Amino acid sequence: FFINYPFHHPTVPTISLLKSNMITSIRLKAPIQRNAQRCIFTLCRGSFSQNPGCEDGQKHSSEWQQAVGNKYFPQFQDLNERTAISSPCNSVSQSLFNRRFSSATQKKNTGSAKENALSIENKDRLLVIGSGVAGCSAALIAAQTHGIPVTLICAGSQLVDCNSYWAQGGIIYRNYDPAVKDTAESLCQDIHRAGAGLCNDEAVRKLAAEGPDRVREILLDEKNGIFANVPFDKDKDGELLCCLEASHSAPRIIHFADQSGKAITEHITKAAASHPLISICTDSIVTDLLLSDDSKTCVGVDVMNKESRLIHAQVSTRGVVLASGGLGGIYSNTTNPKGFNALGSSVALALRAGALASDLEYVQFHPTALTLPGEAKFLLTEALRGEGAILRDDEGRAFAKDFHEDGELAPRDVVSRGVYNKQKTSPVFLDITHRDAAWIDGRFPSIQEHLKKRGLDLSRDRLPISPASHYTCGGVTVDEHGLTNIKGLYAAGESACTGLHGGNRLASTSLLEGLVWGAAVADHVGQNGQITDIENESEINGSRYLAHNSKVNDSAYLETSRRNSKEAELLLTKLKKTMWEKVGVVRSVSGTAEAMESLHDLKQASIELFEETPNTETTGLRDASYAGEAVARAAHYNRQSKGAHCIEEDEDMLNDVVMAS
Repeated sequence: FFINYPFHHPTVPTISLLKSNMITSIRLKAPIQRNAQRCIFTLCRGSFSQNPGCEDGQKHSSEWQQAVGNKYFPQFQDLNERTAISSPCNSVSQSLFNRRFSSATQKKNTGSAKENALSIENKDRLLVIGSGVAGCSAALIAAQTHGIPVTLICAGSQLVDCNSYWAQGGIIYRNYDPAVKDTAESLCQDIHRAGAGLCNDEAVRKLAAEGPDRVREILLDEKNGIFANVPFDKDKDGELLCCLEASHSAPRIIHFADQSGKAITEHITKAAASHPLISICTDSIVTDLLLSDDSKTCVGVDVMNKESRLIHAQVSTRGVVLASGGLGGIYSNTTNPKGFNALGSSVALALRAGALASDLEYVQFHPTALTLPGEAKFLLTEALRGEGAILRDDEGRAFAKDFHEDGELAPRDVVSRGVYNKQKTSPVFLDITHRDAAWIDGRFPSIQEHLKKRGLDLSRDRLPISPASHYTCGGVTVDEHGLTNIKGLYAAGESACTGLHGGNRLASTSLLEGLVWGAAVADHVGQNGQITDIENESEINGSRYLAHNSKVNDSAYLETSRRNSKEAELLLTKLKKTMWEKVGVVRSVSGTAEAMESLHDLKQASIELFEETPNTETTGLRDASYAGEAVARAAHYNRQSKGAHCIEEDEDMLNDVVMAS
């Protein structure tokens, strides 16, 4: 089949043909304005489509050619050379097959496809770990602005399996209404005030200055269609609606009802999957970072495929970006969804490699998590209080002004402790029943849907709430470019500690931070070229997991792996309980000391389980134990209560004071 088609999108013409099971190959001839003469895609069904290493794949691989057109790379003079790829499972074909083939075909062959997409031959690339806002921003800017091939690796089965997806409130923009008087300076002041005076001013000013432009470039791309065009809520005149949230001096939050994270993630992951220089590998867990012989440069990662359980080394001449989220999931009461996300994988990977982490004691607890018997906590967004929701005790009295003059709109850490302390004498409820029912349904549809399944309604019921772990203010220590103390290792988003949040995060800064620093990482990578030639591939690829890979399907090994998975799940439950009780909303010196001892023992047990049978559960436990121990240690040795870290006096603290004096 020869199809003449203007080059607007590399996959659009194939949709109808791929639905026909009769097609064995497709070639598209596409006129391109710059030097590339034509664009050829060869797509073969069956084993070749999912595994170019098989016989059919070898037969057809010589036919594979690619040139990317004016839409994506107008600045390039030699498109053929810039976008040459070595495997038909990479780049365009990988994202195309992931999106267009039937789910049954994907399920059948997905393991081999992902392993081939991560082929060690494709070393001139940037490896991005995580598919949230930070990871996709890094991938898109690296690929589009700098022409760098990117492999985006995520643990979920879909790109939207990330914590960014669950953000309800929105993202900070700029309110350009002159009457509002919203400025970069006023945002800086709000961030510093919420952060308890502990914020890094350079990071704060970077976010305030660059934020609006990055939002327009990456999330409001109406004209080019390369990045995302998120359908944020607008007024009757077509202008973006800006709402107010706690500790903001101006309404500057743009949103999509109460599903902002979902809307942003769906659009930005679609843009990443569509880009011809970005390869997507799902169901893939990074178990460790690979360092050069002198341990000063990160040259790749070890990746375990969740389905095949095989582990292989993947190398990169451009570096590795940690963007797999925070560690809020290591607490028993949390707003984070279940699963591998939020178990501290980025922090754990960095610590094992010798990278620095900071501010880990500043774990933010969200004050309003729906609390129902026998159910996991469910986030009730900050925007509810921004729209007038009231905190009440069991007698119906509004009590927020008792602990802060700003009441419900006080900094999040203050409200969390206010709710926590009030619960010692009374249940606490969130009440927005005074607002119009129709307005509530339109403004908070997903929350209403969740509630109505449980016989509750925002417009009718006062909702029982309690604090729950929500966000990691600290993380892997990075500079303004997202660079760690290890060359070639970057971090962005909740994985990173930029210093922006200080002791407590201002509402709706998280998505913007991921956007700004994800892009900053990509710009730094693009402007500094390759970090290493990676000459000793065989040495890097090594034999660390040869024994594991050779017996991964052995019946005795599988039984041991299943037994260790169950043990890991039990230990993870114990770990979460320890974190909540000893390193929770309010801490003590004696409690954090007990936590350190317990978590150290859990870490040793997790290492043994992982080394015996690496799998999803043992990997998650090992990461959580590294992260948890680091949080407990940071909390124990910081004796100053500030922001989200509140440590009460006890006998151990008083003894320390006496000894110090």
